[in-house]
Amino acid sequence: MLRYYPRHLTGRLQRALKTHPAVFIEGARQVGKTTLVRKIAREMGMRYVTLDEFSLLASAQADPEGFLDSWEEPLVIDEVQRAPELLLAIKTRIDQKRVPGSYLLTGSANVLALPRVAEALVGRMAVLTLYPFSQGELEERREAFVERAFQGQPPPEWERVDVLEQVRRGGFPEVVRLESGYRPEWFAGYVRTLLERDVRDISGVEQVAVLHVLLTLLAERTGSLLNISELSRTLGRPRSTTDKYLRLFEKLFLVHRLPAWAANPTKRLTRSPKLHMVDTGLAAHLARVFNEGAVLETFVAMELAKQLSWTAEPYHLAHYRDASGREVDLVLEGPEGLVGIEVKSKRRVGSGDFSGLRALERSVTERFRAGYVLHLGSQALPFGDNLWSLPVHAVWRW
Repeated sequence: MLRYYPRHLTGRLQRALKTHPAVFIEGARQVGKTTLVRKIAREMGMRYVTLDEFSLLASAQADPEGFLDSWEEPLVIDEVQRAPELLLAIKTRIDQKRVPGSYLLTGSANVLALPRVAEALVGRMAVLTLYPFSQGELEERREAFVERAFQGQPPPEWERVDVLEQVRRGGFPEVVRLESGYRPEWFAGYVRTLLERDVRDISGVEQVAVLHVLLTLLAERTGSLLNISELSRTLGRPRSTTDKYLRLFEKLFLVHRLPAWAANPTKRLTRSPKLHMVDTGLAAHLARVFNEGAVLETFVAMELAKQLSWTAEPYHLAHYRDASGREVDLVLEGPEGLVGIEVKSKRRVGSGDFSGLRALERSVTERFRAGYVLHLGSQALPFGDNLWSLPVHAVWRW
């Protein structure tokens, strides 16, 4: 029997069902949405249907209102992105009878990017994102790094962990259960299904070969500033086409844009975001060259994004780059202030590795709470007031 790993999003999902008529769980294909909602359906006595069944899909597309009439509430509808017309029908039902927890929906594409759908469901539906497994979920421990990071004073000694093996594996539920030799075949099938089915379902784009090349290019550029012009030249397609395909991959939760941070909120909009693949196992599979430092940075960025998905406090994640080119890989901003995080793929760090963090501290002064340089070693050491070196695995074990 396959082992079940509890998902940290469960608590937030259960609370949302008590306050919202509908809850939508979005996330990439194969991250465990179906497993999670079927468990919730059993516990809460909800009916479950999936639009992966052809006859149900055909009915939902042909007659959304009639489809909903066929099922009693509360109702779980899996893979609702295959029939976005249902969301407008659900909106009508909610307006007629506003009962919390009436609908639990999942989708492996961001159908809420469709303006008409998004506008219709504002205030009626809670939207939660389920990512591939976090390292804390796999170790069955609740991560507290986001809260701890603002407090400083990490413990000095840490056990050794083969972080790079975890980076190459990623967090897709099926992959973590496979021995390493079977993973390439799984990833190849995943990409093929994604490009041949899901892309066509939500966009009608059929340029499978071009999309595969672009996805490979994105994997090779994970952890770097997004440069659409350079991507366009390499892909041999117009910038508008490349941007369209990139946004398509974002809708499928394969890539993530990390915004730039600046003290002036207006300036944040004009600065280049960083690009991260959502799963480092997929990135490592696709990339022809494994850039250890960049993929490790992506790994940490996405571990923190996962933690923020179930954290109640309004934290935000960004990156920092000043006019002289000094950078901080990750800036965690919350009610308490700012925390800067640098990621280094080496076992020992020196004072020079903190230059970006010191620049960030000077730019925000009283709002700066702590700065960390994460590394592959096993010690936490102070490097000045509120500056620490820290093992990467502190992100889920602190």
